[in-house]
Amino acid sequence: MNPEGTVKPLGSKSRRAGRGLHYTGPMLVFSDFFTDNKNEWSVRDSKEVLLALENGCYVFEHKRSEGNWLSWCGTKADWGRDFRLHVILEKVNGVNDYGYGLVWALRDADNFYSFLISGDGHYRIDACDNNEWTTLQNWTRTPLVQQGDAVNWLTVVRQGAEVRFYINDQHVETKPAADFEKAFGSAVGFYLNRQMRVRVHAVLLLQGEVSPEEDPSALQAPDDDSLEKVLAELHALIGLNHIKQEVQTLVNFLFVQTERKKRGLSTIPLSLHMVLTGPPGTGKTTIARLVGRIYRHLGFLQKGHVVETDRAGLVAGYIGQTALKTDEQVKKALGGILFIDEAYALEPEGATFADFGQEAIDTLLKRMEDHRDQFAVIIAGYADEMERFLESNPGVRSRFSRYFHFDHFSPGELLAIFEKFVTDAGYRLTPDARSAVEGAIHQAHAVRDRTFGNARFCRNLFEDIVAEQANRIARSDMAALSDADLQLITLEDIPNAAAEAAQLSGKRSLN
Repeated sequence: MNPEGTVKPLGSKSRRAGRGLHYTGPMLVFSDFFTDNKNEWSVRDSKEVLLALENGCYVFEHKRSEGNWLSWCGTKADWGRDFRLHVILEKVNGVNDYGYGLVWALRDADNFYSFLISGDGHYRIDACDNNEWTTLQNWTRTPLVQQGDAVNWLTVVRQGAEVRFYINDQHVETKPAADFEKAFGSAVGFYLNRQMRVRVHAVLLLQGEVSPEEDPSALQAPDDDSLEKVLAELHALIGLNHIKQEVQTLVNFLFVQTERKKRGLSTIPLSLHMVLTGPPGTGKTTIARLVGRIYRHLGFLQKGHVVETDRAGLVAGYIGQTALKTDEQVKKALGGILFIDEAYALEPEGATFADFGQEAIDTLLKRMEDHRDQFAVIIAGYADEMERFLESNPGVRSRFSRYFHFDHFSPGELLAIFEKFVTDAGYRLTPDARSAVEGAIHQAHAVRDRTFGNARFCRNLFEDIVAEQANRIARSDMAALSDADLQLITLEDIPNAAAEAAQLSGKRSLN
């Protein structure tokens, strides 16, 4: 099939936000990110429909005041098997109440299934068999549709005997798979009703069983978790006394605002986003995870999980892909926290127009507004670089009202962290071995610079010492050794490992 209508060449990189997906298990059957003409789209009634490639997306414009319009592309899909079909649509103008959306199992203009939404916040599911329409779900209002001119992500998932429907990653409907088993075609496409203009940012079709990584419920905190448990874990952390106080203050503030809202009293506008600054290995990621669970237990986030990423996880190397890659991370973070380490790398000093980091920032800011009550963003990194980043991006700074600064741990705190690694792993230190470790920690702390790894240094030191202990034990008669011998770290295990770790000063990365 050849596309009809006018196809324009791709222009400058897109600033518009689609949503991306990443699956590890299912087979990718079909994808189109609309950055080129790699897939051929057929347009029904092309004389009255515009098809154009514009800034990293397809634009479909249905000019008639009556009737519907379809476009489609063959996919070689087997709709009788499990599948996941995702389409990212942006309505840019047109009537609100007649519907637009995706179609699948499409053979021609008279045979297909459709999952439609409307600009006034409804969804609908239909089957069209030889131009005879069967309504499987009549227009139903839902707050999940971004109303008016907005981006919406529609998903259809068949798994076994069920077909599930999602809007913006939130489940809205489940139907028996038997409702969708008539022998239509293999194509996928889009449906527009009456005068409307829509941008399509991406289409993905995957087939295969859902893995645990794909199930949003797998990110849910365990049922036996509680706010009291989270706070107990917070206060059990070594050091971080001022951070503990600030987090406790945040908890108290959120609790009081929640209570005021329950009683009908005025409340202060809340921002869940925060900035964590400080050297590596000082507990920023740990605090982010605890804050996510706190937000969940106080009712501000549904799941409270943390999705960790950085520039590499947000920025692509090709025009039109960065927005999708950023949206992939946002999608995974919905209901929880998106934690961006070294966020200033999104806009490095001296960045030019060819750097796609700004596109990631723009997309992220848009999603923070679109889903302001559905997830929180925590950005982290060195203090000076974070200040430069925030100064150069007023739109970023305006969205963050909470700033936590983490200091280097003291030598005593580092020793306590090291001893916790030892205890948790089932080892014991002899007194002289402990003294040697303490000396190595003091030495490394004395010559530290801002890249000193703190808890990472302690972990690296411990792992090196365990390796030295294993070398010593391997020279012995293993059968003659007791459990206590296998657990004991002696002075003989310390010198080489401690000297090496002190030289590294914790600069090795901790994953």
